[in-house]
This record gives sequence, C-alpha cells and structure tokens, in this order.
Amino acid sequence: MLRAEPGPVGGRGRANEAGQATVELALCLPLLALVLGAVVELSLLASDQVRLWHAAREAARAAAVEPDASAAEAAAEQVGLDAIVVSVTPDAAFRVRGEPVTATVTYRPQGHVPLLSEAVSRLELEAKAVMRIEQP
Repeated sequence: MLRAEPGPVGGRGRANEAGQATVELALCLPLLALVLGAVVELSLLASDQVRLWHAAREAARAAAVEPDASAAEAAAEQVGLDAIVVSVTPDAAFRVRGEPVTATVTYRPQGHVPLLSEAVSRLELEAKAVMRIEQP
C-alpha cells in the first residue's frame, strides 16, 4: 500500500492544511449572518412601505367620500401598522367636491434584527395618496 508522506513545512502537503476549511468558515460565518440579517430587515422594511402606501390610499379614499376626519384615520389604521400618523389636507371644512384631497401617512418602523434594529428605528417611512373628493 502506498502512503503519502507529509511534505516539508510550507510545502504542498496535506498535513499543513488540516482544519483550514473550519477556520475559513469560522471567519466568514459572522459576515454571512450579518448579510442574511440585512436582507431580512430590508425585506421587512419593504413590506412596511407597501402597507404604508395601502394605508395612505385607504385614508385618501375615506377622506374623499366621508367628511369626518376620524374616518380617514380609522381606515389607515386597519392595515395593521402600530403608531402611524395620518394627516389629511384640506381640512373637512374646506373640501370641495371635485377637488383633490391628500392623505399623508408616516410611520417609524421597529427593527427586528438585533444588530440592525438601532439603524432601522431611526428611519421614518412616509406615503402619500391623492384622490378626488366625491362628497361635499
């Protein structure tokens, strides 16, 4: 039977490479986990932004058909985001049929990935929607 002899130190022998893959994995794993966490956090932010656009659209629609200001807020809150701020212009007293009404919704997202949650919590997402007023 042939047996491979270990080569000289620094040579091409396999004995000098024992555990190299484990060390490389140990060095790359934290970076891989951070990149994976960033992808997850960005996808959650994108989901929140889509829900915010939907909330703005619902608030604008409610403001276009209902003169009560609380109807727009109630419609926007049904999308499931906590602590959203809804502003509608013009005010109910100044709305004229056929003119546009604008609903602006702002939201501060909460981070979900531990190392990235500090940066995400500093963001403020905003969405606007404009519709034509249908009721006087």
